[in-house]
Amino acid sequence: MIFTLNAEPRNTQKKSDLTALRAAGMIPAVIYGGGVESTKVSIANNEFIKCYKKSFNELAFYEINLEGNKYRTILKDKQVHPVRRNFLHLDFFVLDPNKIIELEIPLNFVGEPVGLKEGGFMDIIQRSVKVMCKAADIPGGLELDVSDLKVGDSLHIANLPQGSWTYKDHDDVTLVVIHAKASAEEAEEVEAEGEVEATEEAPAAE
Repeated sequence: MIFTLNAEPRNTQKKSDLTALRAAGMIPAVIYGGGVESTKVSIANNEFIKCYKKSFNELAFYEINLEGNKYRTILKDKQVHPVRRNFLHLDFFVLDPNKIIELEIPLNFVGEPVGLKEGGFMDIIQRSVKVMCKAADIPGGLELDVSDLKVGDSLHIANLPQGSWTYKDHDDVTLVVIHAKASAEEAEEVEAEGEVEATEEAPAAE
């Protein structure tokens, strides 16, 4: 998914300048990488949030327009206020078509596992994976079909689609597994055993 954002150059020197910029509805940001000199810019807060909300669960590219120039970027980092949760700063990395880059790609789990009908539950271990490739070879999304998974089955990095990219993690890294639900009787037995052990270990009252 590609979003277009308009950026304005900024010349903030002090913390108060940044505060005033944010109060005016702008987010301080920087554009760097891809042979481009690091450039301070500001992005309209409302425009960015519209794009950001649409980018969940898939990789998003941001085409930034700055003074007549266009930069194809990805959001490399962001700073968020710990309480108000508003964006404080954004880092946009310019993609160089000739260089290998590392990206985190969201995973899309497709289908309903057979194991759910058997009384199990699906445990998603990783919702994204890191890949290394050139900008032109970036996968738009990675799907993993979980329909055939039974209780006890799992899928790993090796089960992901292959292409002109390399997965950073090892092939045996687990992504999703179907567990069996413990019965009520088993849960009560475990709880009872824990109480007995605690009683045996407790020191005698003096």
